[in-house]
Amino acid sequence: MIHATLLCKFGALFTKTQFHERVDNYLFSDGMASNFPAQPTSGASFPPPGSIPRDYSPAGLEELWDVVGPVEAPPFTTTRVPELPIAVPSSPPALYPSWFAPSPKDILPKLKLPKGFKFGVATASYQVEGAVKNEGKGPTMWDWNGRQPGGVVDNTTGDIVDLQYYLYKEDVARVAALGINAHSFSISWARIFPFGTADSPVNEAGLNHYSDLIDYHIKSGVEPVVTLFHWDTPLAIQAYYGGFTSSKVVDDFVNYAKTVFKAYNGRVKTWYTFNEPRVYCSQVGGYPFNASLAPGINSSTAPYHCSYNVLKAHAGAVKGMLSRSSPFKRYVELSSETAFRAMKIQGEIALKNDDYVGFPWRANNTDDIAAVERHAAFRIGSFSDPTYTTGDWPKIMTDTLPPSYLPRFTPAEKKDLLGKRTSYHPLFRHAQRSHQDHLTSLPSMLIAHMLFDSNAGWAAGPSPDPLSEAWLQATPNFLRESLRELQKRWPTKKMYISEFGFVEPFEAQRTELFRITEDVTRTNYFMTYLGEILRAIHEDKLPIAGTFAWAMLDNAEWNSGLSARFGIQHVNYTTLERTYKRSALSLSEFYKAHVQT
Repeated sequence: MIHATLLCKFGALFTKTQFHERVDNYLFSDGMASNFPAQPTSGASFPPPGSIPRDYSPAGLEELWDVVGPVEAPPFTTTRVPELPIAVPSSPPALYPSWFAPSPKDILPKLKLPKGFKFGVATASYQVEGAVKNEGKGPTMWDWNGRQPGGVVDNTTGDIVDLQYYLYKEDVARVAALGINAHSFSISWARIFPFGTADSPVNEAGLNHYSDLIDYHIKSGVEPVVTLFHWDTPLAIQAYYGGFTSSKVVDDFVNYAKTVFKAYNGRVKTWYTFNEPRVYCSQVGGYPFNASLAPGINSSTAPYHCSYNVLKAHAGAVKGMLSRSSPFKRYVELSSETAFRAMKIQGEIALKNDDYVGFPWRANNTDDIAAVERHAAFRIGSFSDPTYTTGDWPKIMTDTLPPSYLPRFTPAEKKDLLGKRTSYHPLFRHAQRSHQDHLTSLPSMLIAHMLFDSNAGWAAGPSPDPLSEAWLQATPNFLRESLRELQKRWPTKKMYISEFGFVEPFEAQRTELFRITEDVTRTNYFMTYLGEILRAIHEDKLPIAGTFAWAMLDNAEWNSGLSARFGIQHVNYTTLERTYKRSALSLSEFYKAHVQT
């Protein structure tokens, strides 16, 4: 998500051993610290990978669910059909006098969004679906994580949450009523393959569910944009061999991708293989997921081996999607060894990257300039260079880390990665930071986030809820420079901002609905960012073809649970009733005023 400008310093010098112990924390730490009391960092219970036999029977599936434990059944198990049309409330009163701030429709009124612009919202399967054990679905590692000591700060599970599995028609109809024209959602691998593996049976109920979901989007005028993997690893492959810390995952993921491509070809035109793989791989190496690593992998090496396997799986999936006759081939230089040429999948495909390049803390300081480059290489560059420019890790990474930490790509793997170059779809959890470094004989990788400028100590932008204040700020003034730098380093013909959003301060603590729906800071975040995106399109000539607001509605925000609210719609978690917030209506007003008809 595009979220923040955070100002960072790089700290003290370590010995070589300490450096290797800490560098993975730098590269893969997502920075999403909370203000909750310190949580446990041990005590997770997971069977040693390889100890559970591959039994693809109902009994074998139940054995996998036993690793998770009991789950809460949903209050109903049929798909609800909404009454149409959805009633959209009248616009809320203006936030400020017009001389101080324009209304959404009056923001840069002469600038319009490009034709065909995807003005969307985003969700992820684990965070919104619920019904975790219904209709043949297998368990995921997040079903397990929510039950481990300290896995989620408020002990939220994904058992029910928004129950979008049965309420998807209502949710699609509600965003369609706003005029939103796209929804980026993810498919749960464990709903399609409950056991995860290529030799295990397909769950037809899962395939049919997402087929109905896609059809309802199209019928409602909301384009389905599909992510194959948004962090909810099938527990089975973690138990069988250690998931993405094992090279065995590549063939299993490609088989899953091929199955989904074949099922929905022609109806889905924009695909993502992975959501924020750098962040996902940071989770793999941290508690409690580090209780389930492949043999020979430890918490320090896990993020790098995960990244290596994710990139190979991405290349394999893209290879499986594209053919020489595909309408998308204009974005891709195909290898002569395209694996599934007969599939002829229509559409475009990429992975969602995250992070940013950043600015030096002191503009003319060579150490700080070097710190920016090191940060960019180890974070956004670790997935951008292999897929967009070189087919390989950034040189700073290979100069710093031995092959035992960072597996090296073979010449054939480099060709596959770069040969599958596609349009760039940026996704940021942080927009910009400044960097300061004290270089000695070894580059130090410990960072301290400083959310204020280097001169007078002013905050870089409005702050979010205290739960997220360690990593999140609204910083629209840095957005255009950030996007220009991305296009400069990894040029592309098309760019999507695939998630951007904000946690309204203290929203989760409020009980009166009229206060909850008045999400002023979030509304200002969206309007200022969208204004800067318009300027980036028209003044900087950046090929931005879509934006996706995170999130369609409140949801289970990973390790923060329900305590961090990103939704443009409120969810009453007793009744599951949805209510538009001011931000939803402001997004609607902005789009209707800036769309080209």
